[in-house]
Amino acid sequence: MQTQHMPYSRHLTLCLLLLASIVLAFSFQGTRGLWDPDEGRYTNVALEMMRSGDYFTPHRHHETMHVTKPPVTYWAIAASAGTFGKNEWAFRAPMAIAFVITVLLVFELGKSLVPRRPWLPALIYLASPIPMLATSAITTDTLLACAETAAVMAYAKYRFSNKNGRWLDLMWAIFGLAFMIKGPPALLPMLAIVVWEWKSSRLKALVRPVGLGLFVLLGFTWFAAITYKNPELLNYFFGHEVVERIASANHNRNGEWYGGFLVYLPTLALGALPWLGIVIWRKWLKREQTALPDTSKFLWLWLLLPLVIFMVSRSRLPFYVLPLFVPIALLLGQSLQNVDIRKRHIFFTVAWLAAMIATKALIAYAPSDQDARKLSREISPLLPGKPAELVFIDTKAAYGLHFYLGAEIEKISIADLAGPQLPSDAEYDQDLKSELFENEPDRYFLVPLKKQDDFVRAIEAGSMHARLLGTTGKLAVYAIGKTAK
Repeated sequence: MQTQHMPYSRHLTLCLLLLASIVLAFSFQGTRGLWDPDEGRYTNVALEMMRSGDYFTPHRHHETMHVTKPPVTYWAIAASAGTFGKNEWAFRAPMAIAFVITVLLVFELGKSLVPRRPWLPALIYLASPIPMLATSAITTDTLLACAETAAVMAYAKYRFSNKNGRWLDLMWAIFGLAFMIKGPPALLPMLAIVVWEWKSSRLKALVRPVGLGLFVLLGFTWFAAITYKNPELLNYFFGHEVVERIASANHNRNGEWYGGFLVYLPTLALGALPWLGIVIWRKWLKREQTALPDTSKFLWLWLLLPLVIFMVSRSRLPFYVLPLFVPIALLLGQSLQNVDIRKRHIFFTVAWLAAMIATKALIAYAPSDQDARKLSREISPLLPGKPAELVFIDTKAAYGLHFYLGAEIEKISIADLAGPQLPSDAEYDQDLKSELFENEPDRYFLVPLKKQDDFVRAIEAGSMHARLLGTTGKLAVYAIGKTAK
C-alpha cells in the first residue's frame, strides 16, 4: 500500500508547489510601472525589435546598437508582448514563467540530491525572498537561473541517477542556451562539474561530440554572425564586456575591493531567510547532528566556485548571484530533510508565503522616482503632440518612456564627442551638434534644470531657438526650431 501511495503524494506535492510558485510569480506583475534603468532599458530594446522587425541586432535607439547582453532576453520580452499585448504584465511574464520552471527543476534535482523529501528544496527556493522578488524585475538573471538549473539538472540525471550520455548532450545544449542569455557568467556552474568529475577521474566523460556541437551551435552562432557583420564588436565583447567587468571598475557597479562583501553576502544571507536561520538554529543552538550525503560536496562546489568569481569580479549587482540560490536551497534541503514535520511548521510556511505576497504587493504599490509610468504622466501634458523621439541631454535616459509615450529614446551630449566611441553601451548616442543636423519632426528635448543655460546657448549657436514647454521634477522639456530670419 505504501508503494502505491507515494506516487500520489509526490504528484499532489508537485501540484501544490506548482500552484504556490504560480501565485508568487504572477501576483502584482502588472501593478507598478516600469522602473528605470534596467526595466526600461530591456523593454526599450525589445520594443525597438518589434518596431523595426530586426531581431538580430539589439538597438537601444535605431542608430545605436545595444549588445551588452545577447538577445534571448529581448526575444522573450518581445514574444510575450506579441502574445499577451504590450503591457507591464506581459513584459515581466518571461521572468515569472522562468521562476515557475526553476521551481520544477529544483524539485527534479531534489529526487537525486534530497531523495527523502525532494519537494523540500523546491519549497525553500520558491519561498526565498530574493528569487521570488526577482520575478518582478525585468533582467537577464531569472532567465539565467532557470537555464543554469536546467543544465545542472541534466548533469545530475547523468551522474547521480543513470549513466545515459544523452543527459550530457542535453547539459551542453542548455549551457549553450544559457550562454545566449548572459554570456560567460552562464558557464560558472561548469566549474563545479569539471572539478567534481576531475576529482573522480571521470573528466573525459564530459567530452561528447554531439553535446559540444550543440553547445557551440546554440551558444556562439549569434556571436559569430554579429561579429562578422560588425568586426569592431570582437574587441568590445572580450575587452569591455569580459576583461573590464572582471578587472576594472569602469562599469560603476560596486567596483571597490570590498564591494562583494557589501553586495553579495547580505543578498545571499537575507535571500535565504527564513530557512538559513532555521538550519543555524537547529545545528548551532540545538546542536542537532545531520549526516549530509556525499552529493553535498558537489553542491558546495556549485555554490562557492561561482561565488569566488563574483567576489573577484569588479562589476557587482545583487541579482548576479541569483542562480546561486538553487544550490543553497538544495543544501538547506539536505540539512532539513530529516526534520519531523508538524502542524506548526505547515502553519509557519503558509504564513511566510502570505507575508512574501504582501511584501510583493507593498513594493508594487510603493511610489518610486524610477517609475517611468509616473514620469510619462508628468511629461505628457507638456507636449503639444505625440512625440516621435525624446532626447535626454547630459542625464540618464528614462528608456521606459518608449513604452508609455511611444517615442524612441536618445541620449546625447552637449559637448562635442571626441575620439572613437564604443560600438555598444557608449555613454551617449551622439552629441548635440550632430543631433541638430537631423531634421526630425515631433522631437522634444529633456534637459536637467542645471543644464538649461548650456543647452540654450548650444542651440542658439546652431542658428536655432529653444522653446521651453515646461518643467517636471529635475527636467525641463524643450522643443527646438529654426531661428526666424
